[in-house]
Amino acid sequence: MSVSLSGNQLQDKVTMICNDLYSKGQKVSVRIVLSMLPDVSSTSTVHKYYKAWKDELEANQKSLLEKMGFSAEFTRVFMAEITRHATEAERRYRDIAEDAKEQSLIAIDDLERAEERLYKQTALLEQREKRIKEVEAELSQADKAQQAVTQELRQQIESLTNQFTESTASNERVRTELAKNELLLESNKELVASTKTQNIELNDQIKQLNAEVIELSKTVTRLESSQESKQELMDELKTSKQSIQEQNQQLDRDLRGIQQERNTLQVSLSDLKATNSTNAQRLEQSQSAVIELKTNVKQYVETIEQQQGTIKHYENLLSKESNE
Repeated sequence: MSVSLSGNQLQDKVTMICNDLYSKGQKVSVRIVLSMLPDVSSTSTVHKYYKAWKDELEANQKSLLEKMGFSAEFTRVFMAEITRHATEAERRYRDIAEDAKEQSLIAIDDLERAEERLYKQTALLEQREKRIKEVEAELSQADKAQQAVTQELRQQIESLTNQFTESTASNERVRTELAKNELLLESNKELVASTKTQNIELNDQIKQLNAEVIELSKTVTRLESSQESKQELMDELKTSKQSIQEQNQQLDRDLRGIQQERNTLQVSLSDLKATNSTNAQRLEQSQSAVIELKTNVKQYVETIEQQQGTIKHYENLLSKESNE
């Protein structure tokens, strides 16, 4: 994308290119200047500003030649040296300013990346803290559930124990009844059939009670296994909580490191800004030095003119004395 330049800006750019080529002793032409201006395609436009530069150069050389009485070659070389010195000084301080600006931009980019990492680490830390709170809530609920399950298991165990005790007592009563019935069987033949029937029923009841006792024992075993599984889950949750706390501590350390890095970058940015300001002051001093150099040259020319006037005056006096 080309950027349009105003007349003064284009004149300054053409003048700078011509002075640079002239100070290096290279050929200066409209075509060469045009090739160094990618944003300009018109030869006539460049020719106008090139001619303005050339006219000013020739006028300065002619004025200096007339005032100082030096040869055209000496004047050209002298002007080329002055132009080269000014151009090199301006280029050097422009490079210094551009380098400082580039370092400032790099520091700003590093600071933005550090801030972005800080924001990401902060968001991750908030997520971890939220997860820790959720796990702690889950652990609290699991503790309450475990306590409720433990209480329920204790009640079931007590109930099963009571049922087992009652079953044992019932078995003892059945055996006692069976023994009594057997004694009655010996004394009363008529009760044999009913006694056998009762004996069979009592035996079935005993088998049924024994089966219930076995089922109750299995239920107790399953409840105990369930309690062990819940205890293992609690242990895993406690281990997970400890791991998350360690990660949180590591994130805290990383955050402190990033904050220290950010402070360092801010200090570096301040140093670069100070350096940039110093370079700008040096550039202004250099420009002042160039202006002062031009003033000294002008004063030097005026001094030479005064000396030439004095020499002519003495020559006239000597000429008059010789004629007398």
